[in-house]
Amino acid sequence: MARTVEELIERRSPLAGAEQRILREWVAQWTFDIDEFGPLAQALVRGDIGALRREYQRQVEQLRDQGSEDGVEYRAAQVYRDMRETRIGMPAMEVVIAGAQYFVSRRAADGIVADSRNGRRTPDHEGCLRFLADIGVDVDGEDVAGFTAFMRASQTKHSRLDLAEVLLDLGADVNHRSRFGGVALHEAIMAQDRTAVAFLSRNGADMDIRDNDGVSPRDIVSLVL
Repeated sequence: MARTVEELIERRSPLAGAEQRILREWVAQWTFDIDEFGPLAQALVRGDIGALRREYQRQVEQLRDQGSEDGVEYRAAQVYRDMRETRIGMPAMEVVIAGAQYFVSRRAADGIVADSRNGRRTPDHEGCLRFLADIGVDVDGEDVAGFTAFMRASQTKHSRLDLAEVLLDLGADVNHRSRFGGVALHEAIMAQDRTAVAFLSRNGADMDIRDNDGVSPRDIVSLVL
């Protein structure tokens, strides 16, 4: 008998068969809602590098005011290393990617993204990714499905391959395996995103990695592309 979604999330074990489908479908039902992200994550979603730096510095100064000196920068970064946002548990770098995808899809139509002449800043999601890496946030942090920021950036219908390139520069694993045993290339092929497939292939994606059901990207590429 298949476990419930709650049990699948709690156990964090590899998934195959019916249980893989249950969690995959549950994760796929998630839709972007900016209000679902907590206060610290808002700067990451919006690509507000200034706000991110200020909040990090505030954490550093708060620790110093409490009498701490040793390792305050590392400790101040802990909230970002531990960050898991929304019901699918996005780590900090994945939050940045989700925000970047959202703002591109909106095309800045609501004025959230504008230039400094009207008092708003152009978003800098790349800067946020690099800052997070500088303070020790894991570039391959996982959400509840075992997906990473790189996987989100390169495997969905809203791919941000420019940011996927940045993540590779920061050390992201192009062949990171999710809880389903698959890699970004599996997902990009299933999404029928030829540009993403070509990008992943150029950057060392393995066509022969088999997921937990024994299926490789090579097995499915002729069926959907």
